[in-house]
Amino acid sequence: LAGVRRMVVDRLEEAAVSGLGAGWIGAFRNRTARWSLPRGPRPAAKAGLLVYQPVTVRGHVAWRAARIAAGVGIFSLVPRGQGPPREVREILAPHLPPRTTISVARANHPGRYVALLVGRDGSSKLVAKVATDGDGARAIAREAVALESLGGYLQPPLAAPKIAGVDEGLLLLEPVTWRPRVRPWRLPADVAHALGSFFGAIPGGVAHGDCAPWNLLRTSNGWILVDWEAARSGAPPFFDVWHYLVQAHALLGRPSERMLLDGARGRGPLGEVLIAYTHGAVIDFEDARPSLTSYLETSGRMLNADRPDGRAGLNARRRLLEALES
Repeated sequence: LAGVRRMVVDRLEEAAVSGLGAGWIGAFRNRTARWSLPRGPRPAAKAGLLVYQPVTVRGHVAWRAARIAAGVGIFSLVPRGQGPPREVREILAPHLPPRTTISVARANHPGRYVALLVGRDGSSKLVAKVATDGDGARAIAREAVALESLGGYLQPPLAAPKIAGVDEGLLLLEPVTWRPRVRPWRLPADVAHALGSFFGAIPGGVAHGDCAPWNLLRTSNGWILVDWEAARSGAPPFFDVWHYLVQAHALLGRPSERMLLDGARGRGPLGEVLIAYTHGAVIDFEDARPSLTSYLETSGRMLNADRPDGRAGLNARRRLLEALES
């Protein structure tokens, strides 16, 4: 009876929340809500879409179309959906400024969310990473420590997000004004140079650990590298640059296998990127090709074959290893 009572109260509470103010739109993927987006006011509805950075052509087109629709008020005509999860709202409630709504995206890990706190005027107030279970809370705590201890070693044009607050299961970051990229799989040479400088900043090497197209935000005066949960010292050389290029190859389809292999030999546009990395790290380029083999083997062991992106990553790594051995 107690369990049934909790379920009834939760459903009634969800219904009440969805009716507050302008309410939310539930955007779905695989039949489960992936995003809870504000229906209004118009500036807030448009700004709420900044919780998602498109990295595919299809996603880029859909994101721009949604921004136009939100800006002209079409979101307010869409039926109200469920509000953000109750646990997320409870964690964020003490940190919400007045006249602020939230836009929430469910992360890939269970019980993990990213929220954008948006003013009614469309201004971004804070970015929040939220965890509703113990494993997620510990991961967020590790990220806060990594940002504080390692983020300052990044050199321009790269920078780390600035922490605005930390709580149990919550990391608050200052928002940045980023611009979408049509070709996010391209790693600029100056960013690669900065990644190399970052690696060489600490004896024994340091790496962000998850430098990928979806974790690199372009701004008007540089680049912000987000998601620091996997950052560590004692990292092998070339890890960040290979991770960026291989993850882009596996999940975005570019760069091609041939471009990656040519880059490992110092040829083509990726050769220039890798050479820029070595200049920043002050290491020899001759280690690039063996480091790719090492990266493919070690990073493959960290992927989850039960997830579609994990399977895609494993398959791409297997093909690249076979090509390197041939």
